Amino acid sequence: MAARPALSTSVVALSTVLLLSACGGGDGGSGDGATVEGQDFVAVLATDPGNLDPLMSASTAGRQLFSVYYDSLVYATDDGSIVSGLATSWEQTPTSVTFTLAEGITCADGSPFTATDAADNVAFVADPANGSPLLGVLVQPGTTTSADDAARTVTVTTPQPDGLLLAEMSGLFMVCRSGLDDHDSIASAGAGTGPYELTEAVANDHYSFAPRPDYTWGPDGQTMSGAGHPAQVTFRIVPNQGTIANLLLSGEVNYASVRGPDADRVPDSFSAIDTHVPSGEVWFNQGAGRPTADPAVREALVTGVDRAAMAKVATGGNGQDVTSLITLPPNPCGTSSSLSDSLPAVDQDRARQLLDGAGWTAGSDGVRTKDGQRLSLTLVYDALGLTSRTAGIEYLATQWQALGVDVDVRVMPDAQISEVLFSTGEWDVTATPFTFNLPSQLVGFVSGPASPEGANFAAIDNPAYQAAVAEAGPLVGADSCPAWNDAERALVEAFNPAPLFEDVERTFYDKAELSAPGLQLWGTSIRMLGS
Repeated sequence: MAARPALSTSVVALSTVLLLSACGGGDGGSGDGATVEGQDFVAVLATDPGNLDPLMSASTAGRQLFSVYYDSLVYATDDGSIVSGLATSWEQTPTSVTFTLAEGITCADGSPFTATDAADNVAFVADPANGSPLLGVLVQPGTTTSADDAARTVTVTTPQPDGLLLAEMSGLFMVCRSGLDDHDSIASAGAGTGPYELTEAVANDHYSFAPRPDYTWGPDGQTMSGAGHPAQVTFRIVPNQGTIANLLLSGEVNYASVRGPDADRVPDSFSAIDTHVPSGEVWFNQGAGRPTADPAVREALVTGVDRAAMAKVATGGNGQDVTSLITLPPNPCGTSSSLSDSLPAVDQDRARQLLDGAGWTAGSDGVRTKDGQRLSLTLVYDALGLTSRTAGIEYLATQWQALGVDVDVRVMPDAQISEVLFSTGEWDVTATPFTFNLPSQLVGFVSGPASPEGANFAAIDNPAYQAAVAEAGPLVGADSCPAWNDAERALVEAFNPAPLFEDVERTFYDKAELSAPGLQLWGTSIRMLGS
């Protein structure tokens, strides 16, 4: 099956299925500024990552976990610049990147990591038969690889120009040979080259890691030498937002993300990373026979919603205008001008006129009909453990009911939503936030074959978007940004998705300093500080 994007559930939400635009990746930290030895670093994940094979998982929780015991060939910083990882240098063309690996890289089991191993990681994802959810997200279909172990070089080649290939490779965690030969063996274990080694995995409870003192190939040449590294790193699984905030306040954990009113309980003495979350993103099913296949209906539904009021209800007053559909670093294009400006002003009278013009007339019970069919919409969403989010969805439903729409609201967990969106197709509207860190990652989900044959879950066909993508493809880095921004705006102007507003999640950390671009912890950066 084609790759799937991250359903934003915990945010980072990268959390059932991938892949936040942070204001900063950290570096600071509360405490007295002096490093201390022998301290444990405790982080919180709001959901269990499930499968621990990084080539078979795209969950946010998983990627946060993987980042401390797996490495990538290169790393992306918050501003989108690329620094060394397993590879110390690289040469890029519009269709390929050749990486030269550092010398002496070893896996946690002591075995060497070779250029062939790196090539085989990419090839595994590129093979559709393996069903990796990263295909089309971090590895484009048709990608090929070659390796020279003596020269320590690996070349990744795409069939079409891909100016974001280097950035895409920064997100692909590399699995060691033992895991490549037996993927089942790492579904609940580890086979990485990272600065920490997985020592204990208890699903839905905790994951613990021990440091590797001999590690020398971290982001931008970072090592595990020097003072203050944790004696152990532990990720605890805590699904309740109130409990997470309490654990931070009690000092039991050093690092955790909190949303909603509970975030307001954490004092300013904690360091924080602010993250943009597309919690007000609405997608419409444009498959044949669906009322939302008609652009006039989609426009009416968007026009009939008081976005500011809904944002206030759903976010507790933290709602903001949307500047980009790409919310995770290292988005090399940053943000375009406000996408919210592309949406019509709220006007329920205009919304009713649009529905009238599309042939939907009000019935005796107030529900509109057309050719004997009621205007009934199934709206699916995940509450993400937030009562305010549920209140926001209920407000959305009442706004549409006032237009004469029969709305069937269904709350369900991520896994079930994923099945509905990508397999059964039994939905009309979803308020599921999808998160991406590169504009190229969005392409497969808004173009190409519709689900279940492809990843185009909303059956979108937008020629203006496709033309802008074609223009962006051959351009490298920032040169491609105007075209990518045009592509995003083409989606919004056609009401393919409607980015009504976005929320802000705060990731707090205490008695530690660290770097966490895109909320993926650089294990080498963690230093424990005195109280």
